Amino acid sequence: MATCRHIVNNALRKLGRLGGGREPRVADQTDALAALQGLYSSWVASGAFGRLQDVIPLADCVAEENQRILRDARVITVTLPEYVPMFAQPLPYDQERMNYEAVDGSNRPPCDGAVVQLKDTNGGQVETWIYDGSQREWTLIDSLQLDNQAPRSADDPEGLSAVLAIEIADTFGAEIGQSTLRQSQRFISNMVTNPSTPRRVVPGVYF
Repeated sequence: MATCRHIVNNALRKLGRLGGGREPRVADQTDALAALQGLYSSWVASGAFGRLQDVIPLADCVAEENQRILRDARVITVTLPEYVPMFAQPLPYDQERMNYEAVDGSNRPPCDGAVVQLKDTNGGQVETWIYDGSQREWTLIDSLQLDNQAPRSADDPEGLSAVLAIEIADTFGAEIGQSTLRQSQRFISNMVTNPSTPRRVVPGVYF
């Protein structure tokens, strides 16, 4: 897994803004890091990691994968899941909160790319967490620092750097090379389809 610093510096190299073995200007690094954070936020908002289910808990709870939880942080504590049931059946959506009941009692880690978003009713603070299966840890994307591990970078750091390079190319007045374009397309395709993760069965919605 690569750090945000590695992804940012590599993106700047792809744009010809950084020579080998050199460190970028602080301003360039700061702008690129903000763009990387914006990419993660836009992917969550667009559903690239899956649709989020809105939940309002009435008591302290453990979040489930891909939930957007509206809470009063002064009285409600939400814990990020470390394990979830291997086989699960969702309860009706109008329950107090989305809960899952294991069929055989076995558990698994959250799926790679799972998202939990917490929105506080008091103050309007938002926390968005992405689970990285390679590191088996949750990363808060709203306050990424250069030395944080970049979520979803373990399998294809070059691809993530390429996506970032394209995102900031206009800012730096740089042209995109064909190799960078191909790497970006590969990363986006793999991120959306996530072929290395078993498919999750979700209830259908019919109109």
